[in-house]
Amino acid sequence: MTACIRPATKRDQDEIVRLVRSERLNPHGLHWPNFIVAEREGRIVGAVQLRPHCDGSHELGSLVVEVTSRGRDISSRLIEQRLAGRTGRILLITNRKFADRYRRWGFGHIEPAATPFGVWKNYWLGSLVGTVVSFFRRREFKGMAVLERM
Repeated sequence: MTACIRPATKRDQDEIVRLVRSERLNPHGLHWPNFIVAEREGRIVGAVQLRPHCDGSHELGSLVVEVTSRGRDISSRLIEQRLAGRTGRILLITNRKFADRYRRWGFGHIEPAATPFGVWKNYWLGSLVGTVVSFFRRREFKGMAVLERM
Protein backbone atom coordinates (compact mmCIF):
# COMPACT_ATOMS: atom_id res chain seq x y z
CA MET A 1 0.00 0.00 0.00
CA THR A 2 1.29 3.46 -0.96
CA ALA A 3 1.78 6.04 1.77
CA CYS A 4 -0.40 9.13 1.72
CA ILE A 5 1.59 12.38 2.07
CA ARG A 6 -0.33 15.09 3.92
CA PRO A 7 0.16 18.15 6.15
CA ALA A 8 0.61 17.27 9.80
CA THR A 9 -2.15 17.98 12.29
CA LYS A 10 -2.03 18.67 16.00
CA ARG A 11 -2.90 15.05 16.76
CA ASP A 12 0.30 13.98 14.90
CA GLN A 13 2.64 15.84 17.30
CA ASP A 14 3.47 12.91 19.62
CA GLU A 15 4.06 10.54 16.70
CA ILE A 16 6.36 13.05 14.97
CA VAL A 17 8.43 13.38 18.15
CA ARG A 18 8.57 9.59 18.52
CA LEU A 19 9.78 9.10 14.94
CA VAL A 20 12.43 11.82 15.18
CA ARG A 21 13.76 10.51 18.48
CA SER A 22 13.79 6.93 17.17
CA GLU A 23 16.49 8.00 14.69
CA ARG A 24 18.34 10.17 17.21
CA LEU A 25 17.77 13.32 15.18
CA ASN A 26 17.72 16.83 16.65
CA PRO A 27 14.71 16.71 19.01
CA HIS A 28 14.34 20.52 19.25
CA GLY A 29 11.93 22.66 17.27
CA LEU A 30 9.51 19.84 16.49
CA HIS A 31 6.29 21.79 15.95
CA TRP A 32 3.61 19.98 13.96
CA PRO A 33 2.59 22.99 11.79
CA ASN A 34 6.05 22.85 10.15
CA PHE A 35 5.67 19.19 9.15
CA ILE A 36 4.19 17.04 6.49
CA VAL A 37 3.81 13.35 7.21
CA ALA A 38 3.55 10.06 5.35
CA GLU A 39 0.68 7.90 6.57
CA ARG A 40 0.10 4.27 5.70
CA GLU A 41 -2.68 2.08 7.05
CA GLY A 42 -3.59 4.75 9.61
CA ARG A 43 -0.04 5.07 10.98
CA ILE A 44 2.50 7.82 10.47
CA VAL A 45 5.56 6.21 8.88
CA GLY A 46 7.54 9.31 7.89
CA ALA A 47 7.87 13.05 8.40
CA VAL A 48 9.85 16.11 7.34
CA GLN A 49 9.68 19.76 8.34
CA LEU A 50 10.60 23.22 7.15
CA ARG A 51 11.87 24.93 10.29
CA PRO A 52 11.67 28.75 10.08
CA HIS A 53 14.61 30.91 11.14
CA CYS A 54 14.49 34.52 12.30
CA ASP A 55 16.18 35.82 9.12
CA GLY A 56 13.30 34.49 6.98
CA SER A 57 15.14 31.40 5.78
CA HIS A 58 13.92 27.85 6.35
CA GLU A 59 15.70 24.62 7.19
CA LEU A 60 14.60 21.32 5.70
CA GLY A 61 15.01 18.98 8.63
CA SER A 62 13.84 16.11 10.77
CA LEU A 63 13.50 13.85 7.73
CA VAL A 64 12.62 10.41 9.02
CA VAL A 65 11.02 7.26 7.63
CA GLU A 66 10.52 4.30 9.93
CA VAL A 67 12.75 1.32 9.17
CA THR A 68 9.96 -1.01 7.99
CA SER A 69 8.78 1.58 5.43
CA ARG A 70 12.11 2.40 3.82
CA GLY A 71 12.88 1.60 0.19
CA ARG A 72 9.45 2.80 -0.99
CA ASP A 73 10.45 6.32 -2.11
CA ILE A 74 8.69 7.89 0.88
CA SER A 75 11.57 10.21 1.80
CA SER A 76 11.77 11.57 -1.77
CA ARG A 77 8.03 12.16 -1.86
CA LEU A 78 8.15 13.92 1.51
CA ILE A 79 10.97 16.21 0.36
CA GLU A 80 9.30 16.99 -2.97
CA GLN A 81 6.01 17.89 -1.34
CA ARG A 82 7.64 19.90 1.47
CA LEU A 83 9.61 21.95 -1.09
CA ALA A 84 6.79 22.29 -3.65
CA GLY A 85 6.06 25.93 -4.39
CA ARG A 86 8.53 27.17 -1.77
CA THR A 87 10.73 30.14 -2.57
CA GLY A 88 13.35 31.90 -0.53
CA ARG A 89 16.40 30.54 1.18
CA ILE A 90 16.19 26.87 2.19
CA LEU A 91 19.04 25.17 4.03
CA LEU A 92 19.66 21.71 5.40
CA ILE A 93 22.18 19.86 7.51
CA THR A 94 23.01 16.27 6.71
CA ASN A 95 25.66 13.66 7.19
CA ARG A 96 28.37 14.37 4.61
CA LYS A 97 27.95 10.91 3.06
CA PHE A 98 24.33 11.76 2.11
CA ALA A 99 24.92 15.31 0.80
CA ASP A 100 25.04 14.44 -2.90
CA ARG A 101 21.57 12.87 -2.71
CA TYR A 102 20.08 16.36 -2.33
CA ARG A 103 21.43 17.68 -5.65
CA ARG A 104 18.25 16.56 -7.41
CA TRP A 105 16.34 19.19 -5.41
CA GLY A 106 18.89 21.90 -6.20
CA PHE A 107 20.96 21.77 -3.01
CA GLY A 108 24.67 22.52 -2.97
CA HIS A 109 27.36 22.84 -0.30
CA ILE A 110 27.90 26.09 1.61
CA GLU A 111 30.05 27.05 4.56
CA PRO A 112 28.35 26.75 7.98
CA ALA A 113 29.41 30.32 8.81
CA ALA A 114 27.19 31.58 5.95
CA THR A 115 24.02 30.36 7.69
CA PRO A 116 21.70 31.82 10.33
CA PHE A 117 22.80 31.21 13.91
CA GLY A 118 20.27 28.40 14.49
CA VAL A 119 21.58 26.40 11.53
CA TRP A 120 25.20 27.10 12.45
CA LYS A 121 24.56 25.98 16.05
CA ASN A 122 22.80 22.78 14.95
CA TYR A 123 25.65 22.01 12.54
CA TRP A 124 28.29 22.27 15.26
CA LEU A 125 26.24 20.39 17.85
CA GLY A 126 25.57 17.62 15.32
CA SER A 127 29.24 17.46 14.43
CA LEU A 128 30.25 17.26 18.08
CA VAL A 129 27.68 14.59 18.96
CA GLY A 130 28.55 12.61 15.82
CA THR A 131 32.24 12.68 16.68
CA VAL A 132 31.67 11.57 20.29
CA VAL A 133 29.23 8.79 19.36
CA SER A 134 31.56 7.53 16.62
CA PHE A 135 34.48 7.49 19.03
CA PHE A 136 32.62 5.31 21.53
CA ARG A 137 31.23 3.05 18.81
CA ARG A 138 34.67 2.84 17.22
CA ARG A 139 33.35 3.94 13.84
CA GLU A 140 34.59 6.61 11.51
CA PHE A 141 32.51 9.79 11.44
CA LYS A 142 32.75 11.48 8.07
CA GLY A 143 31.26 14.73 9.30
CA MET A 144 28.28 16.93 8.57
CA ALA A 145 27.49 19.13 5.58
CA VAL A 146 25.43 22.29 5.28
CA LEU A 147 23.54 22.64 2.02
CA GLU A 148 21.53 25.45 0.47
CA ARG A 149 18.94 25.24 -2.25
CA MET A 150 20.41 27.18 -5.13
